[in-house]
Amino acid sequence: MSRFKPCYLAIILPFIIGCYNGNFISESALAKITFDLSELSLDGLLGTGDGLHSLSYEFCIPANSQVVAEIKQIDATIHLYPNSPGRIGCRQDQYLCIGDTHHPQWREILLSLAKLPYIEKIEQSWFESSVLRLEKPEPAMTS
Repeated sequence: MSRFKPCYLAIILPFIIGCYNGNFISESALAKITFDLSELSLDGLLGTGDGLHSLSYEFCIPANSQVVAEIKQIDATIHLYPNSPGRIGCRQDQYLCIGDTHHPQWREILLSLAKLPYIEKIEQSWFESSVLRLEKPEPAMTS
């Protein structure tokens, strides 16, 4: 009978792994999050020492007031950008949403968003730098 114990473990292990705080999260929902959650600290921060920072993420939602209300109920601090595709490539019938992990419940927020059927993926946001690069002029060519 002991030879069947690993089999039982193989059957129930995916359910144990998929549960977080009593809420089941399917592998397909978890796969929507394209960045590695294990890189974030318990406080939702990346980096070390003085270089700690939160991670910003983006996703698309249908351009619909009920959907916006549902997203805002999960996280009232998510920013909506109706006229921007973002790097993720939202369509014209979608709103770009940007959130970050600077919340005590950052993991629960991300998992709740990933469970929503209309969110296809959640990607890390990479903001463009607005630093002005000053270049020296080329020296004049002399003949």
